[in-house]
Amino acid sequence: MIKDTGVERKSHALDGKRIAFGVCGGIGAVETVKLMRELRRHGAELTTFLTPSATRFITELSLAWASQGPVIREAGADVDHLDHYDIAVIAPLTLNTLSKFALGLTDSAVALMVAGQLGRGGKVAVVPAMNAQLQNHPLYGTYRALLEKWGVQFFPSPEEEGRMKMPDPEKFSQWLIEVSK
Repeated sequence: MIKDTGVERKSHALDGKRIAFGVCGGIGAVETVKLMRELRRHGAELTTFLTPSATRFITELSLAWASQGPVIREAGADVDHLDHYDIAVIAPLTLNTLSKFALGLTDSAVALMVAGQLGRGGKVAVVPAMNAQLQNHPLYGTYRALLEKWGVQFFPSPEEEGRMKMPDPEKFSQWLIEVSK
């Protein structure tokens, strides 16, 4: 019998992979519990990082339960944000945080973690989730192109109802397995 926090294994594709999972403040944050649990079904070890506005949409308790790992809200003396991770995942990625990544701003645990990951040449994968008006902002395309030039992988977020939505957990995990190789 699997205990409440456990998951049924689907594969060993992410065994031993340390994933830094950044959560930004958008309604898509409520879907991160499903994404995290799906990644754990493939063996991922997760450390969660939050932007200050993420907890307006989801609680630390939910994220700790889903990830079975630490949840980091701000930079601290133990510098978890600068640890080596096999890949950093940011879901949902907001226009605000995408802009910070492109400009090298490090005013949140998520932005600092990604800056460290990019600085060491590590892998970064993001899931844009935002209203079409924000996606159509003139700097979205500019900053996205810059981040892609630096090697950041963008999940092809599904678009519905005028919004870039969070992905199906199984489709996302399969994509991340490929991206993290």
